[in-house]
Amino acid sequence: MADAETIRSYDQLAREQAAFQRHLQPTAIYRLVETFFHPGRPTIDIGSGSGRDVAWLNQHGYQAIGLEPSARMIAEARAAYAGIEVRQGALPDLAGIADASFDNVLCVAVLMHLPAAELIGAAINLARILRPGGRLIVSYRTPPPEGERAHDGRLYTVIPPARLMLLLESSELQILFSEDLPDPHRPSIRWFNMVAERTV
Repeated sequence: MADAETIRSYDQLAREQAAFQRHLQPTAIYRLVETFFHPGRPTIDIGSGSGRDVAWLNQHGYQAIGLEPSARMIAEARAAYAGIEVRQGALPDLAGIADASFDNVLCVAVLMHLPAAELIGAAINLARILRPGGRLIVSYRTPPPEGERAHDGRLYTVIPPARLMLLLESSELQILFSEDLPDPHRPSIRWFNMVAERTV
């Protein structure tokens, strides 16, 4: 299951985290969305946090909903973006999300919050909810300087990109693109972005 201490941290810091997320514009992710996602098709943002990306997706022609484990982050998202749909749920199980129900799946800054043992299930279920030909965009970062458990309690699991690629390919996804980028605000942190497509 999702890391309970991480969810508790987001609940406790929901207002601050939502404000921080809304302040940032993930231009690299939006560029990937515009390049690889299917316009006008059902889309889900896994770990939708502040609701920023769900709102952006809907404004840019994607039929988007959010899925978020933190009840207080959901409240922040609904307050900031009237009319967006956000459901409570989480990786690795994605309980309540039907098989092959989305053409586009976005998963940004989520996988590193899962215990390493849950990554296999997460990859399987991300692939499960994609329709054939559907696209997945995954983005995650390296841990903070203090290590895998940050001072505020959030988990940051180390995920070698080659391991994630193998997990996605083992779940019948084809890797279309990958990149490794420095964080523009914190040079010690790197972000790994991948795009995959369900092949069957």
